[in-house]
Order: sequence, then C-alpha cells, then structure tokens
Amino acid sequence: MVDVLMCASFEDTFEKFSYGYRDGNKIQRLTLSVPIPLKISAKEFSCRLINAHKIPCYLEEDLTKAFENFLKKSETKLYDKMADLAINQVLTSKETANECISIWANTFKQEHSQYCVTSDMSEDAAFAEIYHSLIHSAALETLLQLENSYALSLQELLSHRDNALKTAAEKHSKELQNAISDIGLTNTDRDVSNIAARHCEQSQMLETYWSSELSQLQEMQKREYREWVLKVHEDTTKPNADTLTAYTQFKTRSVSSLSVPMPEEFKAEPEAKIEESFTIHLGAQQKTMHNLRLICGDVLDMCRHKTPPGGSVFSQPHRIQTALSLYSETLAGLVLLVDNRLDSYTGIMKDFAAICQQSTEFHFPDLDKQLCLIQQSVEHRKRTKSSTSVTARVQRPTEEDALKVPTLNAGDFYITHHSNLAEAQVVFHLIVDDTVKSASLNSRNPSIVGLRHVLHTAVRYNITTLTIPLLLFHEMTDEMTVNWCVKRAELVLKCVKGFMMECASWSGVESLNVQFMIPKGISLDMFNTISNMLPNIFRISTPLDLTSTSNR
Repeated sequence: MVDVLMCASFEDTFEKFSYGYRDGNKIQRLTLSVPIPLKISAKEFSCRLINAHKIPCYLEEDLTKAFENFLKKSETKLYDKMADLAINQVLTSKETANECISIWANTFKQEHSQYCVTSDMSEDAAFAEIYHSLIHSAALETLLQLENSYALSLQELLSHRDNALKTAAEKHSKELQNAISDIGLTNTDRDVSNIAARHCEQSQMLETYWSSELSQLQEMQKREYREWVLKVHEDTTKPNADTLTAYTQFKTRSVSSLSVPMPEEFKAEPEAKIEESFTIHLGAQQKTMHNLRLICGDVLDMCRHKTPPGGSVFSQPHRIQTALSLYSETLAGLVLLVDNRLDSYTGIMKDFAAICQQSTEFHFPDLDKQLCLIQQSVEHRKRTKSSTSVTARVQRPTEEDALKVPTLNAGDFYITHHSNLAEAQVVFHLIVDDTVKSASLNSRNPSIVGLRHVLHTAVRYNITTLTIPLLLFHEMTDEMTVNWCVKRAELVLKCVKGFMMECASWSGVESLNVQFMIPKGISLDMFNTISNMLPNIFRISTPLDLTSTSNR
C-alpha cells in the first residue's frame, strides 16, 4: 500500500533546503527545492551544489552534514504523511484492508518459500495427526478397546514366558542339588561345574527365545494397529462416506488373531488413597494461578493401569485423558529417581520396564530402544568432550573403557516418551546418589539443581502436569524420622516454588499442575503436617464470601 501511495499522491514532493555560509566578508544563502525522496546520496548531491553554485570547497563537510539532517527530517515527514493516509484508507475502506492483507500474506509466503527446504510430512507425523483426529471422534472407545485386546494378548504371552522361565529354574535347581549331593559318589566337582554351565546356557537360550517372541508380537501388533488406524481414517474421509456407516465398521472390522476376546466386565475395588489439592497464586505484580496436589502412594501406580486391560475403557478415566492429550500441548510428566546406570535391569527401572512391557508401544520406540539411543548420545557427548581435552590426546581409551556402559552424574536426567502408561506421557529419569539421604541437604545439591532443570524443561515443552517425589525418595526407610521428613519437605517445597516463579517470569506459562508424591507407609499425622506446610510456603487462593452481612 505504501508503494501505491508513493506513486500516486507523493510522486512530485519537494522541500525547501536553505544553507547559509560566509564567503569572505559576505554572508551567502543558498535556497533550492529538493525532491523527496532523493534518488542519490546526500554526499553526491552536496558535491553537485558546490560545483554548480561555486561554494568554497572547505565547506563540503559542513554542507554535507547540514543536507543529511535536512534529508532525514524531510523523509521522516513524508513517510509519516504516507502512513497516516494509509491508515485512514484502511479504516474507511474494508476492501482496501482485505486487499492489503492478501498482498502481504502472498509476499511473505513467496519470500520465505525461496529459503525453506520443502519436505513431505514424515510417516510418524502423518500418523500422529490421523490418530489425534480419530481419538477425538466417535472412534475413541473402539481405539482404546483395541489397545486393550492387544495388551491381553501380550500379557498372555508374558505369562507363558514367566511360567517357562520359572519351570526351567526349578528344574535346574533340583538337578543341581542332586548333582551336588552325589559329589564323591557318581559326580565330581568338574561334573557339577559342567552342569551349572549347561544350565546357564540353557537359561540364556530360553530368555533369548522368549525375548524374540515378545519382540515379534509387539512389532506385528504395532504394524497392524497402524494399518487399522489408517484404514479407518480413510473410510471416514471419503468424499461420499457416511459417518454413521463408517463408525459401524469400527465394531465389525477384523482385528486378527493377534488379539483375544474381551473378558467380562471386571470392577476393581478402588484403592483408598490419601491426597489433598490446593490452588495457589505466584508473583507479586503479574500473578499466575497454579494447582498443587499432595498424594500419598506409589509412584509406579501412576504408570500402571488401574483395571485389567480387558475392562471397560470408561472405568479408566486417566487412560482416556492420557490418550486424548497424547499429541496436545497439555502433556503429563513424571519424575522417576534412578541410579547412574543407563539400563533397565536393576532397581526401580526394572519395575518400570516391566510395566512398560505389559502393553505394546504404538507411537514411540519401546523403552529398550529409547535407552539405547540415549546411551549412544551420552557416548557421543563424552567422545566429543574428551577429544577436545589436552589429556585425551595423550592417553587413548583402552579396550576395557570402550566396553563400559556409559553412566551419568547426579543431577543429570534423561527423558523417555510413552503412550501406554496410565497417567504420564513423559518420564524424567533424574539421577540421584547417596547424598539425598543426608539430613543437611541444601538447594545447591545436584539433585535439587537437576529438579530445577526438569521443571524448566517441562515448562519449555508444554508439560503442564508434573509429578515430583516430595522427599526425593520413592519408599520409606528407617532413616526417615519425623524431623527428617519435615525438613526435607520444606526444602523441596520452597525450591519448587522458586523454580515455578523462575519459569513464570520467562515462559509466560499460565497454569501448572504440580503433584507432590509422598511414599506409601507415611503416617496420617505426618501427611497432615506436610499438608499444613503448604499454606505457609505458597499463597493459597481463598474463596470470597459475597453474601451480605445482614444475611449471615
């Protein structure tokens, strides 16, 4: 629009330029009309004036400076007039505004398309969009029931595996005991060692076999599930498709032999759980409202499905919410305290891996693959870091160092993504060490600093619900006295409050849901003591009583 206005109304715009100077004993003044905007530089125009009007050459610098100031003011005045006229035209003419918006949008698109690398949508991204559209449609129940049927089939295979491994272990144990009891009679120490070696080899072969069976079943289920989702989406998006007819096909479409029939409805007794919720305000001038929740329970219960997979999906509201928000900007995260080993063979990671294995991961790589990718990333980072150090150039890594599993330091964390957990899609695996047992833990401890980084990462990537272990422990121990628990809870609550205020200052996040998990086994009095600490640390939102005093 500015270009149009310049060509029409401001094509022949001139401004008077006046310059006074002393030539000997005379005061001379040069006055002329200058076209605005000027198509040549101010320095070149000044030189032309000096040559044309025989101005002394020593005044060139002063004349150029005066002309530059005049030119700057004149152009600013012209552009202000052009802008005012453009704004008035937009305000008085709706067609002009729409035309300008269209021109600007096309120009912006053409300009940026020249520098953008065009690429087709990846298969995973396309599947994510299709799943998101189906899960928010009438196909919600059918999709979740299909996942349940796959989970039943997988759990049946897991049950067969566990029974086979248990039977083999009992057989080997009995055979080894008989061999040991016959030492000196029919067997020797070498015979016992050979039997033990044979048992070990057979156990490894059996575990490898069942691992292959599980992997094969999960891959087949994942492939079939994706094909089923794509086919249903294709049926519902046909030009002449009947939505009701397409939905009825959800119920009748074959799922194959990889799933098993649904069992009868099972109603599990809800487990009593101690919890309390708070609404708080943070900030002095720009206040933000957040929700806090104090929960006493097992952190892994937030990963387990509360009812058997064959039960009704409507008896699992958390699972429905997790599925609906899987590809949204309101994700749910969970902080899991682990050791510095990047594997799933020990500690709480072993139990967590068993939960993840209860059903097939349809949207992300499985846990083992994600851990493998994280190991590769850590190894690459360490190699890059060591290659730049002076000592690494002298000492080459040995073969023993190359075989070591990479480890992390306290305060570090790694992230895994899941779609088959009950109440979390993102798990932050925070590395902690024995220093968390100390009663003198402070805000500079690596575990607390790591918790700060976790919260910042969660806010940055739209994880609006985060579950944090309040005592930095998942289980109660004998060392956790009343004073220890109170001191630890106060430290974590105050630190989290500070971290939340930091996030609110730079991220602009409107609301967070922070859940503080207390280990099972804590007394009700201790829970109430910690609950009473929250109003003293956070600013609790209190309801207003709007009834008049006469009606009270």
